[in-house]
Amino acid sequence: MVGAITKRALRILLFIGIMFLIVSLSPFVVRPLQGTNLYPLVGSVVFFLTFFLLYITPLSFVNWEGEDSLGPLGLNIDDEKMNIDLSIGLVSGAISAFFVVLMAIVFGGTLRPLSEIGSNLIMGQIIITIPTALLEELCYRGYLLSRMTQLIGRRMAIIGSSAVFSLLHFSWWIPLGSVSMLLVILFTLNIAMGGIVLGVGYFRTGNKLWLPIGFHFSWNMVGYIMFPQFPLVPVEMPYLYQIEWGLTTIPGFLIGLVMVLVLTRKKNR
Repeated sequence: MVGAITKRALRILLFIGIMFLIVSLSPFVVRPLQGTNLYPLVGSVVFFLTFFLLYITPLSFVNWEGEDSLGPLGLNIDDEKMNIDLSIGLVSGAISAFFVVLMAIVFGGTLRPLSEIGSNLIMGQIIITIPTALLEELCYRGYLLSRMTQLIGRRMAIIGSSAVFSLLHFSWWIPLGSVSMLLVILFTLNIAMGGIVLGVGYFRTGNKLWLPIGFHFSWNMVGYIMFPQFPLVPVEMPYLYQIEWGLTTIPGFLIGLVMVLVLTRKKNR
């Protein structure tokens, strides 16, 4: 029994280590090449390589465990409740993110100028966000959360996997000093809180990924279209209004959590 638990724990740690290496590709391989002729080529290669690795890693781990598909992780395409769960996620994520937008409008936060919001931006964001939401949820909720649950139970697994999820978003704030430590702490806590909402959505729909995927997609689409992508673009008072960096993200995610709880309760009646 102890041996089986140890193997599970080591497998989880190995998975986290591989995820760290994958998310390190952009900041440590691509970013140093900015301003050189190699930057566009290497950036494109790493972009597609990252998505491939985010797919092949959980697939390899479930194969290692004796499964032959990603279905057990909650990615059943033929699930009859898939459309309902996806819709709940899309609506909840959009309302959560638009609350943060509303706070920026009311209190004078920095939003992207409407003149910059065109079809190219929207289509580009869709192309990036669909695989990002799908593959990150597959890795962090589908594999990591489910396997941590086997070891430490649902509540602690939600917290633990959300902490890993937030810390592995480090590429936004390195090198250290590029943004203030206050912003680093706020950003990390905000992303962890988002992970908790996504984890709750995963369990509320019977260990399925469609609600978290929908929420993740809507949140990213609204956030990255309506806001400049701080810290790449300087903004005024990001610690208050900037999505994922500011204090208004906290009530935004709380609204999302309430939406998920209420809508899944109605669905499950």
